[in-house]
Amino acid sequence: MDDELILLNPGPACTSHRVTRALLRGDLCHREPEFGELLARIRSALPPALGLPEHEALLVTGSGTAAMEMAVISSVRAGRSILVVDNGVYGDRLLRIARANGITAHTVRPEGQSDLERWTTPIDPEAVRAALAAHPDVDAVAVVHHETTTGLINPIREIGAIVAESDALLVVDAISGTGNEDQDLGEVGADIVCGTANKGLHGLPGIAFILCSPGGVERIQEVPARSLYLNAASYLKGQRDGNVPFTPAVQVCYALDEALKEYAEAGGFAGRTRLYRERAALVRGQLGRLGLKVLVEPAFRANSVTMIHLPDGVTYPRLHDELKKRGYVIYAGQGSLSSHFFRICTMGEIPWHRLEELEAALDQSITAARA
Repeated sequence: MDDELILLNPGPACTSHRVTRALLRGDLCHREPEFGELLARIRSALPPALGLPEHEALLVTGSGTAAMEMAVISSVRAGRSILVVDNGVYGDRLLRIARANGITAHTVRPEGQSDLERWTTPIDPEAVRAALAAHPDVDAVAVVHHETTTGLINPIREIGAIVAESDALLVVDAISGTGNEDQDLGEVGADIVCGTANKGLHGLPGIAFILCSPGGVERIQEVPARSLYLNAASYLKGQRDGNVPFTPAVQVCYALDEALKEYAEAGGFAGRTRLYRERAALVRGQLGRLGLKVLVEPAFRANSVTMIHLPDGVTYPRLHDELKKRGYVIYAGQGSLSSHFFRICTMGEIPWHRLEELEAALDQSITAARA
């Protein structure tokens, strides 16, 4: 991978040659028993890999947003509402999904007048408790584990303990935290967890999934069908029979199958999170030496995404282009933060020496961008 572009964006992430070679296993009809075996293998491997052995996996062809939408519309019964924790672009996306599908949605947001203030503040779990008391019709609470907007981690374990005191389900968007962020999902008490093949699992984009607890499985069979393509109940019925309701991305399933084997061989959740912590420490040390300031406070930082103030006199497009010349792809800030910040995301298969060489590449790129 020495001559390859290193993707330091928050997905799609770089993959190993072993995973990409899995795409070449050959063509396969998804109605054949061989695909049923592949599907069963992935569905069996995902829950224990993420510390959720009692959950059941449902795969859907689509981006992580497909999993988010499936989870939201399949977790709220008719005449009930959802409570959304909103402190970033992806919390807002959960909210927009609910409202686009006609589901009454309440929100919990941090105090603050600007996106910068709201998007860098973890949610106070007690605010969730107060909102549940104020809205007894809430059927599900949806929260983002890792707000990729800024690299912020929300206190999902504490929120889960509060939701467990109610009759609501807990829905966790763990798409950027799947297998690579602390707060073991098995300790959170989530009823429905959204994930994706890419990012922390090092598969390829195109396959997403939800993991459902026994209570989550029961719930998705009780809600009205709000979508033809994303109705979780139809996926549950079909996948239990080794089938899928719509044509899946078969080759991407091959790649996920191989990525899950790599994940297990590398030590599973403990090994992957340790690697991501070490990567973050390496890169943040480089940023400190270069005088670049990280936005989110250390206690709330993700392992995989670092939000950084742009250096004085440097625009994001210039910095991006200079770094790309040197073999690295970075990512802009989102929304109103795009003109002042950029992100470095240490996801996927990245050779260690390429991360060690990032410091010099950044230093050279900043100098060139100012010229």
